[in-house]
Amino acid sequence: MSGITCPNCKASLELNRIGVHFQKFCTANKTEAARELSVKKFNRLYPHMQSQARGEITVEELQAEADKIFR
Repeated sequence: MSGITCPNCKASLELNRIGVHFQKFCTANKTEAARELSVKKFNRLYPHMQSQARGEITVEELQAEADKIFR
């Protein structure tokens, strides 16, 4: 399983654990509002994750999309 780096806290994440990370474990989410915003951004990232799983984009391209969304 490949992964990306969390744009918020810079933790290394396996692709199958990203959603849980943003919901519960990201150290950059200090408040409930920050956590909710992070989950909304994750929902924008999810279609890109599906594209990567289908082989349409690379992990590097997925990382670039994550960086852009979480900017």
